[in-house]
Amino acid sequence: MNTKKNSLFVLEAVTFTKKRRRHKDDYQPFTTKVSFISFYKQFEEAENGIGRLLDEYDIDNIYCFYIHQVPFECFTYPHNFDSYATWLYDPKGNKIDERTYPSYRFGCHFKGRPKEKLRFNIGDVVEYHGDLCIVISVPKERYDRMMDDSDDCYCVLYLDQDFDCNEFFHSHPECIKVMPPRFPISQKVQNQITRVKEWYAECLKEYNQQ
Repeated sequence: MNTKKNSLFVLEAVTFTKKRRRHKDDYQPFTTKVSFISFYKQFEEAENGIGRLLDEYDIDNIYCFYIHQVPFECFTYPHNFDSYATWLYDPKGNKIDERTYPSYRFGCHFKGRPKEKLRFNIGDVVEYHGDLCIVISVPKERYDRMMDDSDDCYCVLYLDQDFDCNEFFHSHPECIKVMPPRFPISQKVQNQITRVKEWYAECLKEYNQQ
């Protein structure tokens, strides 16, 4: 944890809302929003706040929790959460990921992500902003120079691809923004996942032969 004084710990409870599916075999579409927010002087108090939320409210649509350590003197809300550190918790309040170094606003601090702190590997199917994606690269364990939080990310490939084009519809989400699939994956969607993986592998093969 960053030991900077005059920090504020901001707890966010993120909830999800299901949307209507166009076809019964589609992956369940949903949206997320921050439904609860509270502020604490100590990290332990913020962690305890997760338990209190789960005990006091009948919340069956929790997507995740975040705790952000931010500078007290310049904090305003809504906030983009450039932070000294951020911790991610699953819907049951278990810590599952973290960024324990300051984000880009406070300088370059990322040195690499140890393998034991990688929740996903290449080929895994994940959720990012409500979309299913395939992980195609992960952060390195070590870098030769100081990087920032934008480098502490997975590269993910979306399922909606133009197979007649060699351009990849992809994104680079920060590790703490990626989650495992929340809902069942139908055979129809699984077939699309397989198709995208095979297409991407073929594109890489052709590229490496050039």
